[in-house]
Amino acid sequence: AFMRLVEFHLLAFEANKAASLAPDTIDAGPYADLVTDEFWALWETIFHNVWAVWRYENDLPDYRLPRPLPAAGRTEPVPSPIDLAPGDVDTLMLCGGGKDSLAGMTLLEGAGVEYDTFVYSHSTYGRGDHQHELIDGLLAHCAHRRLHRGWVLDDAVDSPAATVHPERGIARLIAAETVSSYWTALPVALAHGFTRVALAITASTDEHNLHWDRTGEDVNYLWGMSGAAEELLHDYVREHLVSNLAMFHILRPIHDLDVFAMLNERLPAVPATHSCAQLKPWCCRCAKCIYVWMNYVAWLPEEVVAETFARSGGAGSGDPGVLGGVNLFAFPENRLVLRKMLGLESYKPTDCVGTVAEARLAFLLCRRKGVGGPIADEIDLDPFGAEAPATVDRYAPPAAPGRVVPADLAEAMGAALAASEETARRIAGELLP
Repeated sequence: AFMRLVEFHLLAFEANKAASLAPDTIDAGPYADLVTDEFWALWETIFHNVWAVWRYENDLPDYRLPRPLPAAGRTEPVPSPIDLAPGDVDTLMLCGGGKDSLAGMTLLEGAGVEYDTFVYSHSTYGRGDHQHELIDGLLAHCAHRRLHRGWVLDDAVDSPAATVHPERGIARLIAAETVSSYWTALPVALAHGFTRVALAITASTDEHNLHWDRTGEDVNYLWGMSGAAEELLHDYVREHLVSNLAMFHILRPIHDLDVFAMLNERLPAVPATHSCAQLKPWCCRCAKCIYVWMNYVAWLPEEVVAETFARSGGAGSGDPGVLGGVNLFAFPENRLVLRKMLGLESYKPTDCVGTVAEARLAFLLCRRKGVGGPIADEIDLDPFGAEAPATVDRYAPPAAPGRVVPADLAEAMGAALAASEETARRIAGELLP
């Protein structure tokens, strides 16, 4: 009965993507008896917020998911949460192969915490074996114990459902893969006794992309990674599934600015990171590539940036003597995305990028390092320079870890978080007047 409950949650959060057809009714089928008030509050809240960009793009300001009808037959009580017997290692670290994963593992290792890693591929991002190979390259630099793998095979976003049913008025299906990853990790935790599941997500995900005047809401493409979502999911799991399981964002006390500064401690590992969701390891044309490249240039040594992006499939423009010839400011097609990221056009790109202020600071530091290009040279640096000291003062100091991060881990990470602030201030201070 308990595993049936777990399977229901796995299925439900995969079904979210089908809900982006704006259904009039939802049938929970054989799981209808598990659609409790508490589950529905969680599922509908996550859909309403994570799919807020979808509602905005499809002009559905008032859309709410219809609650499934109550179960007609089955009446067994919903199982009570279990108390998980701890395994020989209590921490499972999710690793996607990017800069945040490296920073998260750096914090665990610095705190003397033993951990296993869980990596998974997703067909949205291309061949699974290629994704695992890339992540393995990063893990070769880290001190994890065991490695657990998952493969997600998903053709939903390729479905022509939106086109075949134009009467729905929906442009395309949206799949929020990060929200599903919470639940993908749950069977691994159950199987091996992990009472702590850490995700490498920073406080920079809390900034919204745009304000929707029609609804009065701040629309955040990354709401599923926000502090609000972290607490909501953590509390729900403990109250309804596993009473002693903590699922938390290990980088929540800091912003991206400190993450990039922290990577100076792990320079040999940085070239093994990758962040692109379009053409791994780097397409050099999407918002995520531009954002990470720009911050790598700003905060890391030039030779590390050159080595990192030498593997990209879309590089090779610019002075070969600068950054190995990889200059994302040299591509005219990157102009609009860059300007959106810097707060100069409409709204922030709907991708995994940090705050506008941090992007502006990174851009300024790039220019101070002499890195420019056709789409960068036209941008006035004076406003960025004027606000830069305030940006450092706002984003460099680590915040007190929230209630979701285990207290002993938060205390053990304190020195490393303080050191990342010092590094960020030092690098910024060397380049700012």
